[in-house]
Amino acid sequence: MKIPAVAALLVLLFAGAGCADLAVEAPRNAPSLIVVNAKVVTVDDRATIAQAFAVRDGKFLAVGSNEEIRALARASTQIIDAQGRTVTPGLNDGHIHMVRAGFWWKYEARLDETQSMAEILDIIKARAQQTPPGTWILTLGGWHHSQIRERRMPTRAELDAAAPNHPVYVQALREVGQMNSQAMKLSGITAAMTLPPGVSIGKDTAGQFDGSIRGFAGQTLAERSFPKQSFDDKVEGLRLVMRDFNAAGLTSTGETFGIGVAEDDYQVLFEAWRRRQMSLRVGLHFPTMNFEHAQRWLDTPAAGFGDDMLLLNGLGEGVLSAMGDGYIPKQFPIAADAKAELQKIVASGARNKVSFQFHATIETTMNAMLDSLEAAHAQSPIDKLRINFLHAEQITPAIIERMKKLGMGVQMQNRQSLGSELMKANWGERANDIPPVKTVVNSGLPFAGGTDGTTSSSYRPFISIGWLVSGKNWRGDLVRPTERLTREQALRAYTRGPAWFTWEENHKGAIVPGMLADFIVLDRDYLTVNEDDIHFIKPVLTAVGGKVVYEAAR
Repeated sequence: MKIPAVAALLVLLFAGAGCADLAVEAPRNAPSLIVVNAKVVTVDDRATIAQAFAVRDGKFLAVGSNEEIRALARASTQIIDAQGRTVTPGLNDGHIHMVRAGFWWKYEARLDETQSMAEILDIIKARAQQTPPGTWILTLGGWHHSQIRERRMPTRAELDAAAPNHPVYVQALREVGQMNSQAMKLSGITAAMTLPPGVSIGKDTAGQFDGSIRGFAGQTLAERSFPKQSFDDKVEGLRLVMRDFNAAGLTSTGETFGIGVAEDDYQVLFEAWRRRQMSLRVGLHFPTMNFEHAQRWLDTPAAGFGDDMLLLNGLGEGVLSAMGDGYIPKQFPIAADAKAELQKIVASGARNKVSFQFHATIETTMNAMLDSLEAAHAQSPIDKLRINFLHAEQITPAIIERMKKLGMGVQMQNRQSLGSELMKANWGERANDIPPVKTVVNSGLPFAGGTDGTTSSSYRPFISIGWLVSGKNWRGDLVRPTERLTREQALRAYTRGPAWFTWEENHKGAIVPGMLADFIVLDRDYLTVNEDDIHFIKPVLTAVGGKVVYEAAR
């Protein structure tokens, strides 16, 4: 196969680096690591609960009783006593924007689990005390003011009082942001300036900018004044994000770059991989906006090109800008020429077995995309490419059946846990009991969970898992009374489920001999804790390929 320039570059990137070997050195026949005295939730085909397991060469070697596994140990074997704690496979967020998060991560004061204004201000005050005056303090989504008791944004005066010597910008999802006085001075924003499309600013009684910014592109306006980040700054920021993802229990993610990531920034991820600084595994999709843009990637090697730490999986989440949607659709009906262009992209990619994933929230969008996919399938079969929809809150049984005929899957994120009120405002009664996660799982359609973090939702996986199980938003309102998963189904949606979308279902996602040794030790029992407390579960230890990448302070 002739490899175009872009693909050749990718070949060189991978050929020149090799994966980060996370396995612990050990004699040939000895396990490098064993874990004993655990409640091991294996997520195997029989839902086995074991006591212990052994790891060698970065993979699970054996699973069984304490006696069976201890008998395998040698002098060189590291032994972890779980002291009765629950152990599960490492968690996999099938759809998240990790690279973008790294740009500003070292400045972030995360508010993901806050429940009151006092907590928010305490977090900002603590960050101000820990950083030199003049250092930015940022919260770029991952929370919403409807989740706290006061159900409002912090005021400029409150932010000034919490951090009088620091510029502060606090943003709720992508809806609204508030600057303090220091940030306003640095922003250069005035009441008279021309604003980006869809963005508005608040004004005081004198008609001057009051520090509040509204609109999906509001962050773009705000970040013009954020500190400029060098390439190395971004690589370091990505390393910090991976560290915190590990602390939350993540050992794998699906990355689609997203808004604000330029093509030059793709190299940030590749550089972290080249430096062997990857502490979690990444399945990667490249976004494109039209057929001309997509052509550069359509002749790249088939999905699965890479190694255990970084796999190239195809194109998405945005493949065609004219087919995008959101809580409020941009355009309906979708133009015939847009459907034709999508058909052309997919048919071209199918000839080289390129996979695709599509941002599709609204029923109308999914049906329009399926028209194009079915037409492409008639030209060149696509039913083996594992094409999937992302979000899919308005999916229906009829859409599910169309998808099954094309060999597709669906990845649903917990955007409802923070955005339920926004969905209700825009969709009315249609927002009740969606997304229909139970309907999808029971249909047999391949399914994965995720967050769409770190802006549109919190990146913390147990918040999403708790949402899948309880049907409640962060504040505790029951928003999906019948569309709820069992704990076993929800855990599978964060382990073996996402692995299907990267052709790794027989390679990772379960504590089974031969699979990659990614696992987490939990601070409470996932299978028995009150369902309203699932979202508070945290790992005390996270391991990738048998190497400990996070351990809670004792």
